Amino acid sequence: MASFPVSQRGFTLYELLVVMAIIAIVGTIGTVSLLGFKQRVQVSGLANTIKADLNRAKTIAVRQKSSVVLQIHDDCYELFVDSGAGGATADDWIREGDEPRVTRRDYSSALSLSSNFPGDHLRLKSGGRIRPGTLTVANRSGTTVSVVVNAAGRIRLVYSA
Repeated sequence: MASFPVSQRGFTLYELLVVMAIIAIVGTIGTVSLLGFKQRVQVSGLANTIKADLNRAKTIAVRQKSSVVLQIHDDCYELFVDSGAGGATADDWIREGDEPRVTRRDYSSALSLSSNFPGDHLRLKSGGRIRPGTLTVANRSGTTVSVVVNAAGRIRLVYSA
């Protein structure tokens, strides 16, 4: 068995510090990249949820032969059947009486939801044309995903930086 001099038996303090510095740099780069990924996923996740909810609302509108309205609030959006149930006024774009709620979704304060629909309302009818427009989901760093609704009711997502 060969014996080594004392200076070659392990790592020096300098070598350990260099390795730790390299690991810290790589970890920092990975963390920053992961945070950006999380923000992009939040935006696209909300956009996909809106698209799925709108497709579901179209189905409900046809099944119940009534309009379904998407209403945007500051921290949430909701879909409801604007049928006039429970003494409410039908097709007035306001949820009142016993008009059934299809869904209500809260979203993070780090995200914003805006639209070019009048009054931030979108009405999905049981038949015929609807007013086309765009819902835009954005985060603070500028990542946006648009949910585009055309006049025939087709819904698609448009990703931008």
